[in-house]
Amino acid sequence: MAGIGFQLAKMARDGGFAGMLGAAAYGAMVSAGPWLVTVVATLALAQWMPGKVAPADIAAVQTILIYGFSLSALAAAPVGLLTVKLVADRLYLGHEDRIPGLVMGALFIGGVLAFAIGAILFGMMTGLPFLQALLATLLLTWLTQIWVISPLLTAIHHYRLVTVSYGLGVGTAALIVGHDSMSILLALVSGAAVTLLCLLLALRYHFAAAPCLDRTDLPDAKRAVILIVTGCAAALAMWIDKMLLWNGPGSVATLGMLRLNPVNDYGSFLGILTIIPGLALILIASETRFDRAFGDLIARCTGTSTLERIEEARVETLRVILGGFRLLLMVQSIFAAVAWVFAVPLFDALGGDTAGIFAFRHTALGVVFHLVAIQMTVILSYYDLFGRVLIVWTSFVIVSALTVLVQWHLGVAAFGMGYMTGALIAAAIGMALVLQSTSQLTYLLFVGNNPAIIGVRGRWF
Repeated sequence: MAGIGFQLAKMARDGGFAGMLGAAAYGAMVSAGPWLVTVVATLALAQWMPGKVAPADIAAVQTILIYGFSLSALAAAPVGLLTVKLVADRLYLGHEDRIPGLVMGALFIGGVLAFAIGAILFGMMTGLPFLQALLATLLLTWLTQIWVISPLLTAIHHYRLVTVSYGLGVGTAALIVGHDSMSILLALVSGAAVTLLCLLLALRYHFAAAPCLDRTDLPDAKRAVILIVTGCAAALAMWIDKMLLWNGPGSVATLGMLRLNPVNDYGSFLGILTIIPGLALILIASETRFDRAFGDLIARCTGTSTLERIEEARVETLRVILGGFRLLLMVQSIFAAVAWVFAVPLFDALGGDTAGIFAFRHTALGVVFHLVAIQMTVILSYYDLFGRVLIVWTSFVIVSALTVLVQWHLGVAAFGMGYMTGALIAAAIGMALVLQSTSQLTYLLFVGNNPAIIGVRGRWF
């Protein structure tokens, strides 16, 4: 599903330096739009609100935004990866007329789940007035739906529409933001609604068929279960350490029963921003190159090529994988090194609590390994080995949580270590699984994961 990726790769290849910058900018919005916009909004509001908004309102807005951002990713997880797989299958089969129905079904399920979570969280656990609780719930709901459709945007070719969608949402929020919690929430909800509507229009422009959903669109139960669990593990991997630390050293009660850890949250959110270049690189370079190499291998397997030529394509696929890994590791390591070196002047310039430098540095380094894990799971998804994808993200969650608990007594010095350690283990396991799978890829394609032999449900691992 690298439609936009191919367009941006062509822009970078043919447009000179300006083309490279443009491709990077568009790639950042397409691959990381929800992360980029929400993290920037969180940090921008943290800088803007002091002195203009009452302290109680600041705490309420920050709590709602952080909980909304994290829980929207988790609420989208049960349907996100499953929808991506179903849409990818329809694209491969040429059944694009079935895609609008799948998208609308996923948006409905994700929206209902998010609204239920928001109603419990903001309506019952915060003590917010009804209208503010409703706005907070709507923000969670619409962020969830943005998370659901964001991966699908890589299948279209209109990257400018995606960028414009986020720009219009940010502009709308900036125009109507006020100086109390109610008006700030209204601005955030309006911005999210505008972005969601524009993204839906972009998808509608590309997939013009009327939405239709019937029994034939329902996934196999076994495959659906493993995709749902895998999606949940991938989302939880990102947030488990931060959620645990909401009750850790330095945490404070901010809104009713909800708590935050201001030092860790600020540092880790700032560190997460360093993931943007790597995600754009995966979209523009790594995945598109791998897609071509793997496509050539599949073409030889389904054609009249000899085993020798098929093996040549498999070796070329491995070479592309290793080249993409080296490129990603080199580029993202540079950003991590810059983050470590300039952490102190950056926090001084932003006025953040310098105790958050530990979380910032550890998160920036963890992002390097997180990106490697993402790249490896993308490859395993091409191989249709989602059980192995589940192993990668489950290891991330377990190691991250255990590291936080083991280092609980170290306080701020250990902030971000859980995320970094979990990402490191996930990257190592992901790389090992990809290398092992690619070494046996010819066997997997013809026998080990061939639906004609093992059945349409495929294999777990």
